[in-house]
Amino acid sequence: MTTLSTLSLPPTVVVYARALIIIIPILISILCPHRIPSIIRGPLGTSSSILSVCLLPSHLLAPSSVRLLFPFAALTIPPVYWNDGHISRHRFGSITRMKPHLIILGVTTTESLDAVEAVITKFTPEGGIQDAQHYSSPLPSDLVQQLRALKETFRVCGGDIAQVEQRIASAHPLSSIHDHFIKKVAEACLATIVTARTLKTINRDQAPDLVGLHGYPCMHLPPSRARQHTTAPYTAEMGDGQALANILNIPVAYDFCSDDIMNGGEGTPLMPIHLRRLALQAKSRGAFPIAFINAGKTGNVSIVTNQLGKREPSVLSWDTGPFNHFPDLLAQREAGIPSDLNGEIGLPGNVHESLLRLLFERSAITPEGKNFVTHPPPRSANPELYQEIPELSGAAPVDGKFLSLADRMRTAEYFAAYLAMYALSFIPSDCEFPHFYGLCGGGWKNPVTTSHFRFLMRHSPGQIILKEHESTYEALMARLGKRKPTVESSSAFGFDPNSMRARIFADAAARLVWGEPFTNPSITGVAKPTICGRIRFPTNGEPKEFAAGRYMTEQGTLIERLVTRDFLDPRFGRAIPGWKPLGSP
Repeated sequence: MTTLSTLSLPPTVVVYARALIIIIPILISILCPHRIPSIIRGPLGTSSSILSVCLLPSHLLAPSSVRLLFPFAALTIPPVYWNDGHISRHRFGSITRMKPHLIILGVTTTESLDAVEAVITKFTPEGGIQDAQHYSSPLPSDLVQQLRALKETFRVCGGDIAQVEQRIASAHPLSSIHDHFIKKVAEACLATIVTARTLKTINRDQAPDLVGLHGYPCMHLPPSRARQHTTAPYTAEMGDGQALANILNIPVAYDFCSDDIMNGGEGTPLMPIHLRRLALQAKSRGAFPIAFINAGKTGNVSIVTNQLGKREPSVLSWDTGPFNHFPDLLAQREAGIPSDLNGEIGLPGNVHESLLRLLFERSAITPEGKNFVTHPPPRSANPELYQEIPELSGAAPVDGKFLSLADRMRTAEYFAAYLAMYALSFIPSDCEFPHFYGLCGGGWKNPVTTSHFRFLMRHSPGQIILKEHESTYEALMARLGKRKPTVESSSAFGFDPNSMRARIFADAAARLVWGEPFTNPSITGVAKPTICGRIRFPTNGEPKEFAAGRYMTEQGTLIERLVTRDFLDPRFGRAIPGWKPLGSP
């Protein structure tokens, strides 16, 4: 057999050549494991071992004495190989599976309960996100009424599920409401898959690896409010992942808020880690630092920026306060429509400064009497916190006169934009202030609110700034500098705003499988970075039949994510009233 020695090369060259042939493949496998697929995918086939192939020449070129003693020297190095389309590798004597690419269907209801939103998204461990299919399915009006009545009953009963069940038993049994809800969520999921196959955004025989479910939030009492009630924090989110998994025959990850609550966090917002992924993609387009502002019943802002003393971008997030909540109330009660979606009610009206001040001072008061919108982060809010003042409903005059619906609506819509702007004043001084703003969520479909926020951020004339906030506003404008900020729909940065909410829970599901935290102390106040959620597999199958189950089994994380004994009621998650830490008596 020909060796380097028979080629009449200098001995020093032979030594260095042999060393490089052995070392280079090893360095590739250690430093650039994500590059291996592109190297071995071609003529070598997906089942080949790249290190075995790369080290084969070193074996053939080795001295004959070495080849006789170690006839399979090339195979003694732990191989890297393909398995089920994903990379695996041996490390330090044990097999560690490389994180798989995942196709996940995220599903949730809109905060206004007008639809079930779903999106199929492809996730890569390196941070890649690519939406394949968005789908929206309206909820039937009878179910919407039942869910709204259920939420009110939860409020009255202080989250006590047994009391809730007793109160509504005569009208609609709780189990029937839950089953109806899960059925409609399943129908939306199946329709999304069929649409994706029909439009060839996924293969015709392909199904998602996993579903990320965010159920219907019935009640939420975070630590910041629970302390005033001298009770344990809790959250109640309706949606049994096992029931959905059995219908779809697809694994379901769900109950993401509970882990954060049980570790001392506020339980919301859950978007920031996901938005960090999006921000890093936007950064490649030159849009950085960036703030994503989500507009539902409650608004929240997530900033991904450079922070002094930190190498990696920081993620900061908190709720802004009421957003769609008050405009929707006015539209439903006085106009008989779900929302002022196109701004038609508010557009003819005027912003009333005195009503704006009353909304700012009195519409979001915590049980302990503090103004939520001026409270520093971390903080979370929900509609149970908001109080409709009589001046907004038209039951009391403002400055001696009763305002028209158009004026009250216009002021409520301006208030939503005003709070989004005001919330930016909490960005720490050691953080680079964002110049890019990605708007997502249904509230930004209202052109009145969107225009007001854009004008506020661009310091346009004619916007009302309360006198007591003038110095705060001027400080914000000074941080922006002379450069006008970019305020656009998140679609301008490459992300469908209609998919944003559902995609959050698809991402949460991916991170659950990969074993990565989805919340951290700087976002929710949780005690430590926390992996969120539980996973359920169809009862007619085994976890190993699914990509997520195989990976989690090999990583040794499956069993802890399958535990059921910490569910007091599987229909509502783990951190419901009365929850106890796992393992406690």
